[in-house]
Amino acid sequence: MIAGNAVAQAGNIDGGEGHGLLGIGRFWPLCLILGCSGGDPTAADPTLIFEDGFENPLEEVEILAQGGTIVNGLDAWLKLEPRMAALQLRRASDYVYGDCGEMVAWFHGVTGDENLEPQHSGFVCQHFKEPRFKSDNGRWLLTDRSKGCFYYRIWNKQY
Repeated sequence: MIAGNAVAQAGNIDGGEGHGLLGIGRFWPLCLILGCSGGDPTAADPTLIFEDGFENPLEEVEILAQGGTIVNGLDAWLKLEPRMAALQLRRASDYVYGDCGEMVAWFHGVTGDENLEPQHSGFVCQHFKEPRFKSDNGRWLLTDRSKGCFYYRIWNKQY
């Protein structure tokens, strides 16, 4: 509490009374977030995204890249490389095969990967939309057979 008192007095946060962190009133959540945050509080958790999308244990893949946000819903993506086993999608029977153009362009935009070119023929694309949700939602799985990696996206946007 000595450090809290010094900070409060030096910054005159609590009127110079020296009550430490307890005395900074409505500012303590902001101080906690700015001072102790381990990262972006709006970022999607890649482990949870993987566990929601796949039946494999996390130890069977390497997450090469990830991104996304939980602001205004969820929009998250992963770039995955299986270590030994094939990836097993949850709800695999709900996915359908489709055109790769939109997926390739979207994943190229977020990853910058040079191998994501529309004319490349080594892609297999699957997509799924949850019909129970009225919101803009879906899941994509783009398989790059030439590189042995997978790009996965899940979104459910709340406008």
